[in-house]
Order: sequence, then C-alpha cells, then structure tokens
Amino acid sequence: MGEIFIGRQPILNAKNEIFGYELLFRNSEENYAIIKDNIEATARVILNLLIYMDFREVIGSKKGFINVNPDMLEGNFIELLPPKHTVFEISNITKIDEYLISTCKNLKDKGYEIALDGLVYCDLISPFFDYIDYVKITAKNAYEENDLAETVRFLKKFDLKLIAQKVETEEDYLIARELDFDYFQGFYFGKPAIYKDKQISSFKLTLIKLLRSAITHEDISKIEDIFKGNPDLGYKLLKFVNSPFFYLRQDIRSIKQALSLLGYQNLQKWVLLQIFSLDWTDVKSNPLLERAVIRGRMLEVLTEKSKAKEDTHEKAFITGMLSLMDIILGKPKDKILSELKIDKEIKDAILNYKGILGAILKAIILLEKNEIKKIKVAINYTGLGIEDILTAEIEGIIFYENLINSI
Repeated sequence: MGEIFIGRQPILNAKNEIFGYELLFRNSEENYAIIKDNIEATARVILNLLIYMDFREVIGSKKGFINVNPDMLEGNFIELLPPKHTVFEISNITKIDEYLISTCKNLKDKGYEIALDGLVYCDLISPFFDYIDYVKITAKNAYEENDLAETVRFLKKFDLKLIAQKVETEEDYLIARELDFDYFQGFYFGKPAIYKDKQISSFKLTLIKLLRSAITHEDISKIEDIFKGNPDLGYKLLKFVNSPFFYLRQDIRSIKQALSLLGYQNLQKWVLLQIFSLDWTDVKSNPLLERAVIRGRMLEVLTEKSKAKEDTHEKAFITGMLSLMDIILGKPKDKILSELKIDKEIKDAILNYKGILGAILKAIILLEKNEIKKIKVAINYTGLGIEDILTAEIEGIIFYENLINSI
C-alpha cells in the first residue's frame, strides 16, 4: 500500500472559533485507487499519527474526529489514540445491534467520544443515542429545509451535540444557525461573508502602516518610532522574539535590537500574525489565522522544492498570508496589495495565480477544498508532485501548532 497523508478541516463553534478537526486521510492521485481495505488504511493512519507525526502535533489541544466504520471498532489498535482528544466518527452503519452498542459503550467508558454520520434518525435507534456525543448532518443538498428542521427537532430531544457539515454557502450557514446547530464545518468558513462589515480599528491601521514599512524596507529607526508610539505592540514583539520559536542565544533588550535581529522578512511575518489575530480573544481558535499560517508555510516549503528562484523563496510566506487579507480587512485584494506597495511577483500570484508562486498557491487552495485530482494540472511546470503538496500540508500544520504557542 502507498503512503497515507493526513490533512484536517476545522470544526467551528457558534462563535466561529475552532473546536476540533476532522482528520482527512488523503492519498496521492497515484495511490488513490488501490486503497480498498478501510481497516488497513485506518490502521496505517493511526500508526502514522502515533509514531511518525505525533497526534498532538497534528491537532494541538483540540478534538480530533477520525472516520471509522463499524468493522474498525473491533480492532484494539484504535485505542492507542489519546481518549481525551479523540472522537471516533462512525459512518456506513448498515445495522445497529447489541454488539455495536456494547462496543460504543466500551469506548465511552474508556474516555473516547463517538460521533455519528450518515444515518436516518428515528425513534427505533434512540437507545443508541445514550452512547453518542455528536451527530453530523449534511447541511447542503441532502435535505429539504423542512426535512432538515424536523431531523434537528428530533435529535434535540437527546443529550448530544449537532454538527452541520458541508456548509458551503451563506444560505447553508444561516439555515444551520437558525436551527441552532452547535458546531459547523465546511468550505464556507474561509469566505468573506462571515467577517464582513468590520471596521478597521486605529490599531489595525497602525499594523498595516508597519507592514508597509517592513515590505518597503524603511529605515529601522523609523520603524522603531512606530513601536515607541505603541508600547503594547513593542511588548508583544519582545515577547515573541524572546520565545523558544526563534532559538536566539542572546537576550533582547530593545526594540531596535529586536528589529535588527528579526530582519524585514521575519518582521513582515510577525506583523501579519498580529493583524490576523487582533480580533480574537482566543488566538488558538482563529480559523483564518490557522489557514493563513499553513498557506504561508506550505508555500515556503514548496517553493524551496520547486524550480523557483531563490528570491522567490523569500516571498512565499507573505504570499500565503496576504492571499487571505481581503477577508480580514473586508477590502478587495488588489486595493490592499496596492496600498502595501507589494512586489509584482506576489501580486500576480495572489490576483491571477501567475508564476510558480501562483501555481503553488492555487494547488494549496485546491487542497483546502479537497479537490486533489485538479492539483496535478496546477503544478505541472513547477517540478513538484502531488506527494510534495500533501507532505507540505503536514509540515504546515505542525509549524502552525508550534508557532501558535509562541504568540
């Protein structure tokens, strides 16, 4: 069997904060057709999570939803995963019998949580709900609105949480909110509609001014003056530079020293992190910050592997993060990039997917949508393969989890 890769899709609460992740067991296009034994595939994924990746590095402090079918519950290997952070998402149930109920009860007794996906819900199976924590219901194209409302009303009688999955449009989201779902999952949550009508605060305007100064390589002393007028920002910078993430071997005692050691490229990264995290009380639950950092890191990893020139590598991280700035600022991308006086190669990549940066960015966005088979066309002249994209996603996830603890 070929190598199995892992991605993840956030599950958000009613505040649009990350509650957990569905772990996506991905395969390269070449290996896609040969995986027929789901039990073996799941066993290999769990092995990868435990030995090669570290389960906690992949999900951080959140819940990890792992897809299983009833046959997989028979294997003791699934109990190698940490109970506190693991939710077994059971699908493809053909019948509910005493054996399935007792198996779920056993897992619950050991501290695991259980989610159901894809069942027809009725009173006949209500005893099973005593051992269920979550029910996933497809919000898009699976139900008429009245049928969906009736299903939700039925399930609300039980002590479990409802997750609206495949939320892809604003209409899907608004219906799910109105029906009082507890959690939400789908591609809609990267779109500007959720974050629209935000006012740009004076502090955020200061950060944008700082970002422009870093991009245009303004004199360090002038950049230092911006920090002098914003002591809180200076404290955050010193704290970040002194964090284990940078592995610096000397204490940082001044803003000017910190700026000199950071350099313009790392300062750009840091300012972007501040802009993305500004409106969130819990930075670690910000889905846009997560997506932006992972995009940026993936672009860094992949440009280094590709046929790109060395100066393109330096533009990779900021390209990934700036590709989501329209959502944060509620302004068109071309206007934002113009105001920041951004490099033409970065601008072409973000606006038109031109060049190697643009091709890789497009491939990353296709991966976010789980459209793996389209990636090959997007990267056909970059010198990269699909396996490179999938591997970079894991590197991006682990980089984000390490970085987020330093902010």
